Amino acid sequence: MYRLMLYYVTALYSLAIIFSFFKFLPYNWFDLLASGMYLIGVCFVVNQLIARIFKIQPNYESQLITGTILALIVGPLPLLANIVFLTTVAALSMVSKYLISFRRQHVFNPAAFAVTITALIIGQGASWWIGGSVMLPFIAVMGLIMARKLRRFHLILSFVVSYALFLSIFSFSSVGANGIFNLLQNAFLSPPLLFFTFVMLTEPITSPADRKMRIYFGLFTGLIYAAFSTYLTIFYTLELALLTANLLFRIISFSEKYNLVLQQKNEIAQNIWEFIFEPTRKFVFTPGQYLEWTVPHKHTDSRGNRRYFTIASSPTEKSLRLTVKIPSDKPSSYKNALKETKVGESIYATNLEGEFTLAKDTAQKYVFIAGGIGITPFISFVKYAIDKNQKVDGTLFYIAHDVSEFVHKDLFTEAEKKLGLKIVYVLGDNPPKGWTGEVGRLNDDMVKKYVKDFGNSLYYISGPQPMVMAYEDLLQKIGNGKIKYKADFFPGYEETYSK
Repeated sequence: MYRLMLYYVTALYSLAIIFSFFKFLPYNWFDLLASGMYLIGVCFVVNQLIARIFKIQPNYESQLITGTILALIVGPLPLLANIVFLTTVAALSMVSKYLISFRRQHVFNPAAFAVTITALIIGQGASWWIGGSVMLPFIAVMGLIMARKLRRFHLILSFVVSYALFLSIFSFSSVGANGIFNLLQNAFLSPPLLFFTFVMLTEPITSPADRKMRIYFGLFTGLIYAAFSTYLTIFYTLELALLTANLLFRIISFSEKYNLVLQQKNEIAQNIWEFIFEPTRKFVFTPGQYLEWTVPHKHTDSRGNRRYFTIASSPTEKSLRLTVKIPSDKPSSYKNALKETKVGESIYATNLEGEFTLAKDTAQKYVFIAGGIGITPFISFVKYAIDKNQKVDGTLFYIAHDVSEFVHKDLFTEAEKKLGLKIVYVLGDNPPKGWTGEVGRLNDDMVKKYVKDFGNSLYYISGPQPMVMAYEDLLQKIGNGKIKYKADFFPGYEETYSK
């Protein structure tokens, strides 16, 4: 997520410099380059210094993202003549992350906070220069790709609908129907508003973790921005609206940061590691949800020090289980650091979310499809159902390349006895002697063999993205497009799957 956002804003910044050099944008390309690099540099240095004071491992991407956002909304200004302002706004953005925080999470969007404070104090803030029609298609197209990858369309759409609706209501009496159309057209063809929507509104730390709350967050931000832009005469209504929404939703829907102490770690199958953590305070979740797990470490590679992983334990357990595939050959710095974490050391997790959860209807029939390490949410489902003595009517297809990759078989054997859940092990190829499970890819004949009521079942698919997409197509073929399913995939996962 963070690396993708960094690529997005860096691409926009680079394009703006190029377009300015060739006079497609009316800015001095050198001022844009110099002031932008200075903002990014100050953000980096200040963030590193404060992190050392607070003894925190700084996130590599976030400081660069904030600096680049500032470069895209402040100025472009001659560097030397504006050195005090540029230094102040960059430093404020970093300081706000540490001083205006709750349980080690910043409350306000750093860039929005900094430009609002400087606007209030010295009357100089964001110019929202990013744009001109030449930048519009790049902001829009790359922004839509971002929204799809980050699964934030619901947040963006709620903001857009709310802003359009309330701007129309608030402005109708003064501009009329024709004026409303022109007003909305100008607003949504505005590069600054699109940039704000795709980049700043969707920041994961300062927007709610829960999907429903993110929709409310978007609706409220749209409402408050429409009101501010209509009735206030100040020039920083956009950033002020975001800060107002940040504060309100931090109060009513705070995403806590949990300190997790490692209790034990084991390689439970070939290249599959299980880490058992003890939260330092009570932790409540629903089976199937996931966390953003942060493992601070030095020499972080390009993929950063944060990952989203499903919680493999049950809410009935006091500990949190993280089950991860760590390749033996050149793992990422994150996974290598996780593997090297010693018992008694801590990592932290935040942003609990996820809708890959069981239906409330206890009579619902299920078909679970797990590919490799995609078994983790089903481990949580099964353990919870066993502990709560809840029947789970359905079938679990557990698919792996090699028999050595199957984990927690004892748990699934217990599930067959106690829950009535049918477990079907599927090997990609080369089954060992005496193998009694299925071999090959999951196909329609295999599904129909084990699932008698496939039209009324709710399907869950978890695994690498190519596998999930392939089985989505399979289910739609079986059910003539009427199959109900939920999908949980791992984009960019370190595993290949042949469709």
